[in-house]
Amino acid sequence: MDESLRIVGPNESKDAVQVAAADGATKRRVCACALALLAAASLTRSVPAAGQEEKKDVTWTLSGEARFRPEWRDNADLDDAIDDATRQGFMRLRLGVSILYKDDYRIFFQAQDARVAGEEASPTSNEKNLDLHQGFLEIGRAGLEGLSLTLGRQEWRYGEERLIGAANWTNVGRSFDGVRARYSRRSFWIDGLAARIATRPDPAGPPPGPATTGSDLFGLYGHGSARQGAEYQAYWLLFKDHIPQAGETGVVSDSAIHAFGVRGKDHFGPVDFTVEGALERGRLFGDDLRARAAAAIVGYTVGSRPKVRFLSGYDYATGDRNPTDGRQGEFFNFFPTNHALYGYIDYQGWRNLRSPWGGFGLTAGRHYVQAKVHRFGLDQARGPWKSEDGRSVLGSDSTGRSGTSVGREIDLTWRYAWKEKASIEAGYAHFVPGRFARLTRGDDPSDWGYLMVTAGF
Repeated sequence: MDESLRIVGPNESKDAVQVAAADGATKRRVCACALALLAAASLTRSVPAAGQEEKKDVTWTLSGEARFRPEWRDNADLDDAIDDATRQGFMRLRLGVSILYKDDYRIFFQAQDARVAGEEASPTSNEKNLDLHQGFLEIGRAGLEGLSLTLGRQEWRYGEERLIGAANWTNVGRSFDGVRARYSRRSFWIDGLAARIATRPDPAGPPPGPATTGSDLFGLYGHGSARQGAEYQAYWLLFKDHIPQAGETGVVSDSAIHAFGVRGKDHFGPVDFTVEGALERGRLFGDDLRARAAAAIVGYTVGSRPKVRFLSGYDYATGDRNPTDGRQGEFFNFFPTNHALYGYIDYQGWRNLRSPWGGFGLTAGRHYVQAKVHRFGLDQARGPWKSEDGRSVLGSDSTGRSGTSVGREIDLTWRYAWKEKASIEAGYAHFVPGRFARLTRGDDPSDWGYLMVTAGF
């Protein structure tokens, strides 16, 4: 595999922050812990005095979700001559228990079984798909008014999840093993983040055994709101990978990537907007990293029942100008949820990108219909075209002679919500390759579709 794929943090770390498959003993511990928490929650409660209402020191709630999504994809290689059609059925079941003690402490435990239909070697095999998706302790009053702590495995979602998200569309999703400290006052809060992304043995470590190293994520994320519906935010993120690797010129080093960003979301009558921009500085192994990205969305809403919202936007992220100069210009996408942002067919992430788009959404009762059209282009013709998660290079031309036109995509979505947490949804995406895609990958269009049923409580 190209080393440029390996050094993009989410390419390796994404699997580390997502729930990993547990062994048989871990599965039994997960189930035993769930039963123990349920038993403790049901037995631990105060006894009311005569004539008084029952006052509980401990309260508990159950939550759950079942989701089934068959998907179909054809021509991912953009070549009709090769049959690469895929059909998969993604199944996910989550069960959560939340235990609250006097509004001061909360324990949340969420088990998850995620699998692809028919992936087992046989119907009698056990592929160990059950694991802990979230499990954390939340301290509501951490010694200072307005300060709270969350420690353990947890989901993080910020803004449109362009840099930090839970990747809920994927079958497994993403959670972080770390700590979040939040200080909040009225309409302002700021989060401090620290997470261990991956732990790896270091054979070069001192005796008696190999040391451990890996990668880590740190950050500060501030939020302010002057009025209802408005969000103004600023953040700093740091990704550190402690495994030295060679860069473009052969220089060996580890990585330290700083991202500084701002985001604003507001509305004025029927018009709403969201803008976000980020600068990145640091080193990507042996290379000096300087990159930037921006995104803008403008909406206009007409009516209320039914309601129509017209949308337009632009997504931009730098690419690498020269793959041999030791200076890296491709924007590092951290740990995002890209699926809903840069085309549902998932052929693009927030890297080496120039993409105008437009569309509309119609809400009528319990029905929602959306249509979007994207035009994808490269920021740098000599930089690679990578998939949504950055793990695959879909096309590359180091000479830059193939141009920058990647292609066009249309996305169609319909959703019917028969209850608050129960819905059926269908979608279709059609991708037409541009000049760059035709010269580096294939000439033929690609299609993708899905049907998803979700039921929760």
